[in-house]
Amino acid sequence: MDAEKVRQCLIDIGCSPDKAARLAELVEANRLTEEKRQLRSLRCDLMEELHICQRRVDQLDWLIRETERANTAI
Repeated sequence: MDAEKVRQCLIDIGCSPDKAARLAELVEANRLTEEKRQLRSLRCDLMEELHICQRRVDQLDWLIRETERANTAI
């Protein structure tokens, strides 16, 4: 695996340049088990952000439905 591609990919998904560089160093050092652990941790963090955003969207959908319902009751 190319460490530079890993670094750039991580930056593209929103990792800080420092964190991306640290993970790229793990690739260069062939410490793939540690890299995999760190990547899984990052994935968990992103999934939690996704779930938070989904709950916000669900609340907005509810507000939209309530507004539509109130407009039809007039």
